[in-house]
Amino acid sequence: MEALGTLLLNFLMGFVNLLILPWHIYKWATLDTLKLKMNALTYIGMSHEFFFVVLALVIILIAVGIFRRSFLYRTVRGLELFNGKMGQYAAWFALLMTIQQVAIIAVGQIFRGNEIVFSPLGISIINEELQWLSGQLKFYNSILIAMASAYTFIEGGHVRVDLVYASCKTRTKQWIDFLGTLFFFIPSTLLLWWFAWPIAMNSMFAQKPMNIWTDSTRWRNFRFETSGTAEFSWVWSFKVMVLVFAGLMFICAVGFLLRNLLALLEKDKDIQTHYSFEDGPAGGMGMASANAQQQGDKDHDADAPPHPL
Repeated sequence: MEALGTLLLNFLMGFVNLLILPWHIYKWATLDTLKLKMNALTYIGMSHEFFFVVLALVIILIAVGIFRRSFLYRTVRGLELFNGKMGQYAAWFALLMTIQQVAIIAVGQIFRGNEIVFSPLGISIINEELQWLSGQLKFYNSILIAMASAYTFIEGGHVRVDLVYASCKTRTKQWIDFLGTLFFFIPSTLLLWWFAWPIAMNSMFAQKPMNIWTDSTRWRNFRFETSGTAEFSWVWSFKVMVLVFAGLMFICAVGFLLRNLLALLEKDKDIQTHYSFEDGPAGGMGMASANAQQQGDKDHDADAPPHPL
């Protein structure tokens, strides 16, 4: 009973802490030293207080969305627009990766060089060995995976392996997506965040080593972990990308949960589970009724593709 009471108290305090969040931010900003501020910052990301604040926020979004469909529409649109933009920006690293790979091959195999130097007007922009630049390509790839996975999920681009889902009715699919997101998708992103947070903090700061059971921190200074080899040595950047991936996928999961909730509530509207950002404004959502869409299919007059939600 004591454990149940503690859980209930923490759950209620999540709403209270969310309400007074500006005061918490002000209190943190007015701490006397940088050490105190960083101790609080490095701990809060994996604390139970942070978890229950996030949980309270998700519950509020669901509750308000049930009674205010326009709010639910705007929330889904905003979350998906954010992840869409992040994915589109990250996609540029694919071009950068290609150009850098071609340059490495050209310098190493054609000109038999060992480094690339680019210093326009005497300003050194690139001055690294080919081995280091080759390792950097892995970092570009990690950016693509971490920042564009949510974008790909929204568009339905991930590989699916299912035996039942494809043959289900639309309504059944919406329930599967809603319950699957609630009990599997969201918890898995939270678990990944919980494990990735101390790893990322340990890689960036000189402090008492953190783990998932840490209840206090002792921050001393900034210290970015490196490999000490001739290859791309920013080990800390890969660990931070895992944290970025967890955060963006959590936002994606919440948006997907709310999208399917909206589809279940709006029975007379054809709300797609996944859609392409190229079909309309990023994060846009088609709200045409099912009858209107059927009439449009019969007429064959619509030149523009149906809105995604």
